[in-house]
Amino acid sequence: MTAEKSGKKFTELSQEAQALLAEYRSCWDEKLSEAAGVLTDVQYTEIMHSLYKLLGLPAPLVVPVQSPLQLMLMPALLRIRALSDDHTWSVVKDNLRLPRWKQVIDQLENKFSNDDLETLLKDRKESGDYLSKIKEMEGLSRGFCLDSVFGRPKGQSVNPRLGFFETVMAKLDSEMNDAITPELYTWLNRECRWTDGGLPGVLENWVNIDARAEATRMVQLRTAIQNLSNMGTTERAALRIFRERGEQTSFVPEQIVRQGELETEFIEQLGESTVNILAQALSAKNLEPTIFESYPPALEALLDGSSSGLWFTGQLAVGFTSSIFFQQLDRLPVFTFLLDADEMTVFSDSTNRAIEHLRHFLANRTPICPFGEIIFVSKPPLSYELDEERRFHSLEAPALRYDDGFSLFSIHGVTVHERTVMAPETLTVSEIESEINLEMRRVMMDQFGIGRYLDESHAEILHEDQYGTLFRRRMAGDEPLVMVRVRNSTPEPDGSFKHYFLRVPPFMRTAKEAVAWTFNFEADQYQPEEET
Repeated sequence: MTAEKSGKKFTELSQEAQALLAEYRSCWDEKLSEAAGVLTDVQYTEIMHSLYKLLGLPAPLVVPVQSPLQLMLMPALLRIRALSDDHTWSVVKDNLRLPRWKQVIDQLENKFSNDDLETLLKDRKESGDYLSKIKEMEGLSRGFCLDSVFGRPKGQSVNPRLGFFETVMAKLDSEMNDAITPELYTWLNRECRWTDGGLPGVLENWVNIDARAEATRMVQLRTAIQNLSNMGTTERAALRIFRERGEQTSFVPEQIVRQGELETEFIEQLGESTVNILAQALSAKNLEPTIFESYPPALEALLDGSSSGLWFTGQLAVGFTSSIFFQQLDRLPVFTFLLDADEMTVFSDSTNRAIEHLRHFLANRTPICPFGEIIFVSKPPLSYELDEERRFHSLEAPALRYDDGFSLFSIHGVTVHERTVMAPETLTVSEIESEINLEMRRVMMDQFGIGRYLDESHAEILHEDQYGTLFRRRMAGDEPLVMVRVRNSTPEPDGSFKHYFLRVPPFMRTAKEAVAWTFNFEADQYQPEEET
């Protein structure tokens, strides 16, 4: 591209650049595809250092981890390791022997020397110190907050995930606005800003179907990881404390208030008393022991030794609330256009590198967990399976699998337990009916077999006639399950007849009415001459 300059401002695009701009969506998709591929640890470091430099922040220590689960586990264990003496840490690592814990501890010991830990502790800063380094960007991204990995765990009121990429985009936007005329700035933004986050895919009614599906998948992954710790709202903490003290009753199901798998494993392996001692020891080093800062009773309950699980939830929250699983970078093509048009002088060399690095970052969909002095990046999965609607789905294996063994079992976009996929015949009626997540319950029921479920749950037979048999089973937290069993009129090769179950509305009262409803008829209108 050639461009005329007026002072430091570009005033117009050449004919070649205008031609590129007219078809830039196709060019962008092609460039993004070329940038996709497995990144090395060195590339991760280069990418993240360029982004921190763009924000005027010191270069962080970049630590690749094996899965998004480790984005939550690694910061928690790093905090414990760095703030414990050698004897305490030996107790922790000698007792946490379950595979997913041992893997992360082994990685932590390999990645961090004692000197590294001392440097990280020395560099510990509050978020305000980092914000002061970018005062010139004040107002560009009001939600920006980049805390120390050793800072206070955040509750609902402060979410450090907000603002990181928004601030990166705002910084690039500010530099470009200073370098080109307002007319050119408006033109580029109009032609190069896409509402799909800059991702390639099929556009239908101005909606990128693939990008929307990917965002949904990342929400599912994030929720699945969150559920491993049962981190929820501040109400969970308050309800649990009140229940332990007997001060308040609640209609909230016990399944919501209980500890998650990670807390349970942690406490069972170390022992309640050891966890309480560990919590108090780390608290003495100016760490807030719980994410629920707005509830003083949580701190009080911890210190009197009755709520160690909440303390560990707080440690997990440090990584989880700082993790970014899906990035909206819809403005990125505005900046890459100038690079792809061979105009490299609009931005500085370091900014050009950051822009190209962002393209590689977006192309490889890298979940990250950024802090002021350190940033964790998750390597890509080993494999994943999708259904026709591009949801995580597999009936034979994990739908998503990472190198450390972390897997996501999913059926048509619903996260389920491993047995629901791998051994559905081992499920029981009581397990199905005790599941409070209605989507999971329905998937479990389908995998178990509707006919078997109705039989083993002793479902009520409401009505039976020549058209079929109408069953009803009351379900906690959901409308009654009402299904009609019908017989296929065409015999199988062996002469037998198959039966099918069709779900119908709860207000059905006869089998004929239910079958008629499936054909969109009233019962008195349904007079089939021949059943098919």
